[in-house]
Amino acid sequence: MTLEAALFRPALKPVVDALLLRFRQRRQRQLRRGGEAALQDAIRELLLPHPDERRVEAKLAQARSAGALARDMVLAETMLARHRETRAHTAGKTHRSLRHRQVA
Repeated sequence: MTLEAALFRPALKPVVDALLLRFRQRRQRQLRRGGEAALQDAIRELLLPHPDERRVEAKLAQARSAGALARDMVLAETMLARHRETRAHTAGKTHRSLRHRQVA
């Protein structure tokens, strides 16, 4: 290492550290925003008459990994569980009614 490199290295280190910290903070904010947007999409999907469960699960996993708000995650997971319960109770009812209509 030359004398010039030894003199400038300590002076640049705080600047480089500050820049890296800002980049990390920006990346964290982007991840958090992406997670919140994924959570919003999941809740919006669950409000549809026939939500796609796999898409909702993927969005919830994305939001969970990004560190979305806990109370919103609980809300979305509760909505998904209730949808699954409702789907299980009503499974096949429309199919039977259509079959009976065709016979009659």
